[in-house]
Amino acid sequence: MKDSTVRVIRWSLLRLLTLGALTETAWTIYVGVELPRHYVANHWDVAWVGLDAAQVLMLGAATWSAWRRSTTLVIFATSSATLLLLDAWFDVTTARRGDVAQGILLAILVEIPSALVLLWVAHRGLRHTVLMPSSPSSPKRAPTFDNREPFD
Repeated sequence: MKDSTVRVIRWSLLRLLTLGALTETAWTIYVGVELPRHYVANHWDVAWVGLDAAQVLMLGAATWSAWRRSTTLVIFATSSATLLLLDAWFDVTTARRGDVAQGILLAILVEIPSALVLLWVAHRGLRHTVLMPSSPSSPKRAPTFDNREPFD
């Protein structure tokens, strides 16, 4: 790919990301003003079980990626960390008065530390990723970790 093409793609991406961030900022302000303080949700159980099921799937995928020494570990570890942080946030912010302490304790002792470890795993994985160059004569190979152990 030519340098000029890469530059156009990069600037297009930067514009889209900036537009997305500005749009999300406006939406967040609107929602903050308009949402009611109290709301009874239908399918509350489905929402929580769905979040927990997503965590199980991402942690399982991270485990599989680590076992296979695949660079997809970076994606799945980051996704798992994000879901754990979301879970911590919603555990604390949606708790009833008597359950707030339990939500904070779970967040501080389990969810946030686990998320930080997963982000460390993703960071270490990125530092040890080798992208195999492709040429017209050689078949494309999947990116992999280099020969060093990423978690030494």
